[in-house]
This record gives sequence, structure tokens and C-alpha cells, in this order.
Amino acid sequence: MLAQVDRTVVSADGTVLSVSEAGTGRAVVIVGGAFDHRGTPYLDRVVQALATDHRVVTYDRRGRGSSGDTTPWSIEREADDFRAVTESIQSPVTALGICVGVGVVLHGIAAGAPVDGALLWEPPYRASVDPHAEDVVFADLLDEHIASGRRGAAVRAFLAQVLDVPMGQIAGLRLKPTLWRALLADAHVLARDVRMLNGLAIPERALASVGVPVLVASGTDSPNWMGPAARAAAEAIPGSEHTVVPGQGHVPDPDALHGLLAQVRTAQH
Repeated sequence: MLAQVDRTVVSADGTVLSVSEAGTGRAVVIVGGAFDHRGTPYLDRVVQALATDHRVVTYDRRGRGSSGDTTPWSIEREADDFRAVTESIQSPVTALGICVGVGVVLHGIAAGAPVDGALLWEPPYRASVDPHAEDVVFADLLDEHIASGRRGAAVRAFLAQVLDVPMGQIAGLRLKPTLWRALLADAHVLARDVRMLNGLAIPERALASVGVPVLVASGTDSPNWMGPAARAAAEAIPGSEHTVVPGQGHVPDPDALHGLLAQVRTAQH
């Protein structure tokens, strides 16, 4: 097990964020999916793979894990959080956004976070959704579930509508009590992720203001809408590229991410 350093960072509004880092080398800040943050099993595997030659930084987003949660929540405050974490590193930083973490990374870069390149894995936008519409109806529904104590309903709706997980697979998750409890723990912040993702429409204005090398990647074994979504996101980011990775699904092998980061580093030079 790699030695891990735990620390805190204070965001612009005073929110205390819990941060961990491992390894040495070029810094990479990871923002995982809706249910993946500091110390969760999949993100731990990614950290282990990347820390062989990177300084890998992860953090609990506000309202998750052991980070604070100053209200009211906003996309701008999440962007400030990302910027505060990257500024605390004081060395060149590459960002890795996975699934909904892509939204945080993109808004953070657009807000001026000191990042000089990014790898984005399968942003769950819908290429067919009108980018000029501000559809928050689904996010409001998730908030209503939480307000009524229906955390399970919020998780099921998010998995089905945002990640396109079949209902049979969602039902099977309840047969794994430890995993299901972990999903329920983050149910109250899922509506935020829908808003962070612009109601699942590609946020053209934010993406157009990204001025660093970006590689958007998708896998051949993912749901068939994710490839076009990744391609559309790449088209909206000036100078970015889209690549398709054979044999990878929506939860990619950490070694595949390691190889893609090498491509980002090449573009940075």
C-alpha cells in the first residue's frame, strides 16, 4: 500500500475540503463519478495505478465524505473547490475527470483553476439534448425524493436516467448491502451532479472557454450513447481530441487511464 498524505484545503467560501495524495511525480487531480470519491474502492484502484509515477491527489467534494458543505450549493462553489485544491499543489497539474467528475473539472478549468491539461473519461452528457435548454426538472425530482426520505428512489432514478443502468442491475445492487449503503450515503448530492452536468446537455459556453489541451476518451464496451456524447464534448472544447479505447466500458481499467494520461502529457509539450 502506498503511503498516503491526508490534509485539508479551505475553499473560497470557507468550506473545509478533505484531501489525500499518494505517489510522486507530475501532479494529477482526480474527480471521480457520483459515487467515487476519496477512499472508495474504484478510486483507490485508480490511485494505486497512477501513483507509480504521479503525485495523485483526490478530494471529497463538498457534501461528500468528510468534507464540509456550506449552503447554498452552486456550480460556482464547486468550481471554487476544484480551484482551491489545484492551487494547493503549487506545481503543474493535470486533471482527470471520470463520468460526472468531468463537469467539475470543466467548470473548474473555465473558472481559472491552474490546470495545464485534462483527461476526461465518458462525460455522461446527451449529445441529443438541447444545449440551450436549462432542464432542471429531473434534478428537482431527486431533491423531492430526498426531502421525502426516499434516498433509495433517488439513487435508482439517478442510475437509470443519468447512467442508463438497466433496472435489473439496479435491483441487484440491493442484494449487496455494503455497496447499497454506500450508494445511499451520497443520495442527497445527486441532484447537484445533474445540475453540474447542465441537465445532461453539453455546456457549450463553459466548454468553449477551456484553453488547455484536453483528451476526451470513451470505451467500445460502454452504452452506445456515450461515444457520441464524448465526441460532441470534444467538438465543443477548442483544440481537444476524442479517442476510443478498445475493450473498455464506463468503469475503465485504471491502467487504461494511466496510458491515456501519457497522451495528455505529450500534448502538453
